[in-house]
Amino acid sequence: MTDTVLVTGAGRGIGRATVERFLAGRWRAVAAVRDPDAARAALPADDRLKIIRLDVTDAGAVPDAVAEAEEFAGGPLACVVPNAGYALMGAAEDVDLAEARRMFETNLFGNVDVVQRCLPAMREAGRGSVICVSSIGARVTHPLLSMYHATKYAMSAWAEGMRIELRPLGVRVHVLEPGMVNTDFSMATRVTGGIAAGEGAYAALFEQLKLGFRAWRQEMGIGPEPVAEAAFAAATDPSAPFRIAVGADSELIGDAREAWDDEGFQDWLLGFLRLDWGQPRA
Repeated sequence: MTDTVLVTGAGRGIGRATVERFLAGRWRAVAAVRDPDAARAALPADDRLKIIRLDVTDAGAVPDAVAEAEEFAGGPLACVVPNAGYALMGAAEDVDLAEARRMFETNLFGNVDVVQRCLPAMREAGRGSVICVSSIGARVTHPLLSMYHATKYAMSAWAEGMRIELRPLGVRVHVLEPGMVNTDFSMATRVTGGIAAGEGAYAALFEQLKLGFRAWRQEMGIGPEPVAEAAFAAATDPSAPFRIAVGADSELIGDAREAWDDEGFQDWLLGFLRLDWGQPRA
């Protein structure tokens, strides 16, 4: 029987590229998307592809969506890629908490819900993998993005506990940690608090950060395809490590995180992001 993967957030960017890579690897794929019509226009026509409507925050829809995926697979899924997510910007002082809670529902709890529904059959079959699309942002926090990074730290914490729990049961868990990926992800980023109006104590930092991210994207950004390749490699290689850095920038940031103490790393990060944000006041 041909293996089947379920990918959440599969309508664009990393999710869409991941579906395409698994299809190229002769797998069957279930693309879980919020807009099936747009996904059908973007993804290749293929008998091995099933597109299903799913907003991962709709708890009532998740069981039926997973059942539909398993029916298409003809049994347990061989791989689940929890990828749905977006970013929220705002200073820690005034980030919109209602928006932050909604982001957690997508980036963390919605993906957890999907995986929970998939795991019983995978565990009983004694095989399969969960490939979590996290970020190098699970090991570093950029200013004005702390709540987004909190979702990625949380995803990695959940994934590590799950990996240990499933270790003797035949289901592997991996976390992908890409750096800057050139997709339309940034266009979906929501900006809240004073910086949204260009006001307040952090407005200048926001302008600097936009320039720093632009330079980072131009100099070191990668497309979604290497992330999709990493997902496929992890799904097909039982010896793949838990954390998988994707991109030279991810490796650079990860190495710096390990090399410095917290103060030294934060200074390094300001330089990497080209931020002139001064020293603490005496």
